[in-house]
Amino acid sequence: MVGTWIGLVAALSVGVGSADTGLVVRTVRFYRADPGQSPGQTQVTAFLRIPPDLPRAGQDGQVSLSLTVTVTDSAGEALYQQAWQRRTAVPFPRGEADRLDLFRFTLGAGRFLLEASVVDSVSGAKASATVPIEGYPTPPAASDLLISPWLRPVASMDTVPQAGEFRRGGLIVAIAPEVVVGGPAASVAYLLETYAGTSSEGRLTVTVEDAGGAVRKRFGPTPVRVAAGIGLLTGQLELGDLPADRYRLKASIELGGRVVSREAGFVSDPAVASMPGALSDEAYFGLLSGASLDQAYAPLATIAEPRDLARWPRAGGDEEKRAFLTGFWRGRDPTPNAPGNERRAQFYDGVVYANAFYADARRRLAGWQTDRGRVFLREGLPTQVLRRQQRGAVPAYEVWRYFEGVGRYYLFVDRGALGGFQLLRSNDPRELKERRWQQILTAAGVAEVVDFLGRTVLEPDGPA
Repeated sequence: MVGTWIGLVAALSVGVGSADTGLVVRTVRFYRADPGQSPGQTQVTAFLRIPPDLPRAGQDGQVSLSLTVTVTDSAGEALYQQAWQRRTAVPFPRGEADRLDLFRFTLGAGRFLLEASVVDSVSGAKASATVPIEGYPTPPAASDLLISPWLRPVASMDTVPQAGEFRRGGLIVAIAPEVVVGGPAASVAYLLETYAGTSSEGRLTVTVEDAGGAVRKRFGPTPVRVAAGIGLLTGQLELGDLPADRYRLKASIELGGRVVSREAGFVSDPAVASMPGALSDEAYFGLLSGASLDQAYAPLATIAEPRDLARWPRAGGDEEKRAFLTGFWRGRDPTPNAPGNERRAQFYDGVVYANAFYADARRRLAGWQTDRGRVFLREGLPTQVLRRQQRGAVPAYEVWRYFEGVGRYYLFVDRGALGGFQLLRSNDPRELKERRWQQILTAAGVAEVVDFLGRTVLEPDGPA
């Protein structure tokens, strides 16, 4: 029965079609005045999406991607270069979010060229893209128009942005190199900065134009107040069921007889409405029944407190179970006013990944039931991994290390016939610790772990 539920999730996870090919890069420019530099700084945020067919997984399913970004001026001189490694896996543990990235840099006035590339460490396959950028020659009245499937105010739960998100000021925004929406509940969010010497009253009109320039939707004009200095205009527009096509979202601000317009493109694809992240919680769990609902409930123990699961109707019917699951995920939806629930979609993508790579056949445990699968679902892929095969008396082991937050680590040791990979050591206070971990790992293994983590791992209760 597990295969039935996983098969349904996989079927729901099909991409949106042929447009999803190649490395996609989109840039959005903002402006900041600089007394030491005229006309000021052009701050660029660039969004990147990795092609779905580029990564090739190694034996353990893990992938390391090398990303490089170079910005050159009109004479071909490199002004900015950044290279970094990105660890992920196939299938993508967090779905679409694991294919997204962003980077920021600052330019002066002039014309520039951004060149981005990504190389797969396993196959050597490469994808690249170039984007021309113009640094503002004079202070602009407004930034470029940033559009995204959703944005929301920062909440107390937002210690750091999650996969597929970034923070701008007091907002959390979905990373979207190409905005693709669809279905009757389709919507798009916009963000526009304004730059004015004094505050003033104006009117904002937002239109949706098709490829032929015809206006298909109009919102406003709406009275707005533009703040002195840096102002911010944001919104989430309900688009309805637009036919499949490419469109332009155009925002026009009328200030004292002057009109400032910015626009950005997006795609309408009805297939998006049936993807897991776009389905409402009611619709998603409405597709499940019987044992599939129990299988959707069971992994929640890895991320929820027992009190959150106490009301699960174990002996109840399908409707009761659907209602519980819908309520559970509705309370964890970071964007309740936007279609779908990206947290739910990422979690169940993660369950599929954990079951594929962390299952314990010897003990007949699904991947999410193992220590590695449980930690993965709660923490995501580690930032660094030390992985060793068995050598003589030293058992096979893995150390997962996370640099975000307080810097957690987790030591898993393969106990063989005693139970596969088990968590023996961690500085996570929620985890039990094996007092005999050094004896089990042997002196040689302990020395390697100390070299990787530092001597704090030897402290009696582990570092805080």
